[in-house]
Amino acid sequence: MSRTTNESEDGVLSKDQIESPLMDESNGGTGNGGIVLKKGPWTSAEDAILVEYVKKHGEGNWNAVQKHSGLFRCGKSCRLRWANHLRPNLKKGAFTPEEEHLIVELHAKMGNKWARMAAHEKNLCLL
Repeated sequence: MSRTTNESEDGVLSKDQIESPLMDESNGGTGNGGIVLKKGPWTSAEDAILVEYVKKHGEGNWNAVQKHSGLFRCGKSCRLRWANHLRPNLKKGAFTPEEEHLIVELHAKMGNKWARMAAHEKNLCLL
């Protein structure tokens, strides 16, 4: 993946670079007041900032994360990172035999309605 000339070694832009009048959509800007949102892989430092923010303010209003935490990521990116990677109660790995039986049972009742099944069984991560 190529890096724009505006990024530092770790991919984070400095305050001077962000506030530069030269930042526009053609060189990495977003056209929303000169704030450049970072794309690509998350760093462990960004993860730590997001975890601390959620501990302090709770989940929700993901668009406010950038403004209040200093992360240069869009709200959707923050929400997805939290939901799919950082949430403390996130279970990854194989299903237990009991969970597998429950999934088969729910599938027989609901069909391929995976979101409904996941909502029905809060402790079971199907999505």
